[in-house]
Parts: sequence; structure tokens; C-alpha cells
Amino acid sequence: MKNKDTQQETPEKAKNKKLYYIIVAACALVLIAAIVFTVVMVTQDNAVTIENPDPDDGKDPDEEPGDDDDEDKPSDNETVFSMPVDGGTVSATFSFWYNSTLNRYNLHEGIDFKAEAGTEVSAAYAGTVTEVGDTLLEGGYIVIDHGDGLQTVYASIDAASTLKAGDSVEQGDVIGTVSAAADVMGKEYNEGSHLHFEVRKDDKSVDPATYLDLDEK
Repeated sequence: MKNKDTQQETPEKAKNKKLYYIIVAACALVLIAAIVFTVVMVTQDNAVTIENPDPDDGKDPDEEPGDDDDEDKPSDNETVFSMPVDGGTVSATFSFWYNSTLNRYNLHEGIDFKAEAGTEVSAAYAGTVTEVGDTLLEGGYIVIDHGDGLQTVYASIDAASTLKAGDSVEQGDVIGTVSAAADVMGKEYNEGSHLHFEVRKDDKSVDPATYLDLDEK
């Protein structure tokens, strides 16, 4: 049996309760809409737009089409050597190798061009002859200075009889012939007849392949 003090819900109270729920729901929807709007705006503000770069951006308007930056162009002073022995084949490169004559491993500081004794040897690049000599280890040798600290060395060579220090030579000029192996009791005697060709830059040996087009061989 219900307590007499309990009052039944009147139509007015039911109406107010329904209105209250509607207001709460409306506020919730407004709040959700505000949050979604805020998120969308922040996302747009932080978005990064990537556009196609202007192909002319940063270029001199007076620059002719197709001009490249200086670093992309080959140097006008680029040094390219010609082969010092015509028809010679590479038998040893600038590398750490086993020297069968000396029976030890050491750095081979040049490129050997295997060729028959008497094969002509030409200057790989224009320059001035600084040395013409003969040593026990190298046999006959010639040193040509090309300027800017660049030199070429030709060993196991019989120098031309008229060649002397101070002579100027052009690229391709004949400077001597490949020595016979029997005449060169040097450090590469067992390698047979060949020209030992070195390149020095600022008095340090460098790989001659840097200056030669060995694809020709």
C-alpha cells in the first residue's frame, strides 16, 4: 500500500522533465558541433600545401634556356691524357699487388702497359721534360711536368736520344720506346716488357685512371 505522503507525477512535472531532457540533448549537440568545428579549423591551419615548383624560380631572368649551373658543367681546364703506348694492354693497375720480382706485396703506384720492346711511347699530355735518367730499380725513366703540380712518369723506357731536361713536348709526341725486359734489371723485371706509367699530383702518386680513358683498352 503506497504511502499517503507520496505524490503522483503531475502532467506539468512530466512536461518540465521532458523539456529538461531536450535542453540537455541540445546543449550536448552544440558542444559536439563546437568540438568538431575546432578540430577541422586546427587541421586546416596546420596543413602543408605542396605546389608544383616554379621552374623559373631562383633563376636569372636573363639566363638562356637550357643553361646549367657551373658545377654541372665539365671544367674548361679538365685534363684528359692520351694513351702513352699505342696498342699496349693494361697488365697491372694502381693497386696493392704481389710483386713477383721482389717477392712481396706493395702498392703499385702506376699502370703497366704491356707491349713489345721497341714500341713507341708518347707524352700523355703537353708539358716540360724535367728529368731523363736511368736507375737500377726503374731502368730508364722520363718525368714530364704539366703545371699545377701535375707530373707524369714513364719508366722501363729507352728515352729518345735527343730528349733532354728542359725540352717542351706536345701531347702525343714520341719520347722513347719500351725497354726490353732483359735490359731492365729493376723491381718489375719478371713482368716482361712493359711501360710503367705514373701520375703525380703535388708530389703524391695518384691513380692514372683518373686521367685516362681506359675503355679504349
